[in-house]
Amino acid sequence: MSEVFLAVPGQGSQSLGMGKQLAARYPAARAVFDEAADALGFDMRDVMWGQSADRLMATEHAQPAIVLLAIAALRAWDASSSPAFDPRWVVGHSVGAIAAVIAAGALTFADGIRLARTRGLVMSSAPGSGAMLAVAVTSPHAHGEVARVAASLGLDIACINGLRQIVLAGPRSGILEARTMFGARSRLLDVSHGFHSSLMDPVAERWAREVAATPFCNSRVPLLSAVSGEFVHTAAQIAEDVRKGVRETVRWDLVTGVAHSSGCRAVILGNGHALTRMWRGDAVADGATIVDDGYRGVARAT
Repeated sequence: MSEVFLAVPGQGSQSLGMGKQLAARYPAARAVFDEAADALGFDMRDVMWGQSADRLMATEHAQPAIVLLAIAALRAWDASSSPAFDPRWVVGHSVGAIAAVIAAGALTFADGIRLARTRGLVMSSAPGSGAMLAVAVTSPHAHGEVARVAASLGLDIACINGLRQIVLAGPRSGILEARTMFGARSRLLDVSHGFHSSLMDPVAERWAREVAATPFCNSRVPLLSAVSGEFVHTAAQIAEDVRKGVRETVRWDLVTGVAHSSGCRAVILGNGHALTRMWRGDAVADGATIVDDGYRGVARAT
């Protein structure tokens, strides 16, 4: 039987209408939207299925939307695929890590969706004008060049998304200067702040308090940290990983390495095209299943 791991994309994967077809097709997915409304005290469907892309793009809405869709996708996948079995391990990119924690059984959905909403509110409250820049790289030399430019401009490496892309974060002035230097190799990300950078330091204590107040438990399924590239298991380890997740570099390159060594097939929960782009040309992308609005259920390979 083919074994799988679950992967959840991060911020930037949100889009208007996300989850609407999935909820219409699968009662188990639809129920997740009702659970989220009860937990949050408002209905995310109004945001996710509304007419305002700017409203959904706001960090305090985008982050819970990504987590909500991932868990709705997980429920649809569980309900439609046969035979049922647990994934070998789970992982999430940035805020996707909260969905991964829920999928691993270390956090209830209600607590997780509230924490994702709080994470968005905390991160969007960071002072200053920050930005993020994705830079295409083609070689170890290019990786080194990006790191040198970042250091010279006072920027942080927010994400190492594999062999092809590095994301920088920091003050908008520095990001715009880097954009000029890298030219067509780079693109500005549509985000409100410089996430995973020193610009998050002023809200770190508040975020730590929120994480400390959240009732994590030991994971039922192995949870891979996208910060360290190592598996975390206990409630304390998982809480610490979630705490670090707003500031530390996302090491998706390490995640890809674990995927290679595990030999598992990827099942991406939510709008997975950002992850498949990171894995373009990589064996990890071969045979990956994306559970999103186009998903209609597949029998798991035997």
